Amino acid sequence: MQQLGEAKLSLMATRIRERKPPTLSMAPMIDCVFLLLIFFMVSTTFAPMPGIRVQLPPPGEPSKDKPKGLVVKIDNPTVNDKDGTMLLNGVVVQIGEMFSLLLNAPEEQKTMLIIQSGRDVLHEQIVRVMDTAKDAGIDKIGFAITARE
Repeated sequence: MQQLGEAKLSLMATRIRERKPPTLSMAPMIDCVFLLLIFFMVSTTFAPMPGIRVQLPPPGEPSKDKPKGLVVKIDNPTVNDKDGTMLLNGVVVQIGEMFSLLLNAPEEQKTMLIIQSGRDVLHEQIVRVMDTAKDAGIDKIGFAITARE
């Protein structure tokens, strides 16, 4: 009887020694994560960003006649001035005084504002001019470029 008890004890001891700790394989988990990532990327809908509608002119030769309306010319910024010099129909203006000048402009000129800017002018400055024109009641805004030297 004592031998039977010792045999059971030795059998249990070998089973305990033979038991290996459980391992966790990461490959299937990584596969599942990638599949979920792909699923969410494909099923996600993106909202369109609101923007500014711009109607581009048809291709061809540029028009030689002067544009009708107000013309704001914004020169490229210099080292001392982060904003470029702005000219409203040839007169130097600041963004603060532009609203009153656009508001008091003759009605035949207020039909359209043409913004002519240099290549290095910040978009922020152009958008501020556009907002000022909209506030002054000018609905049509056009863009013009100057020929390269």
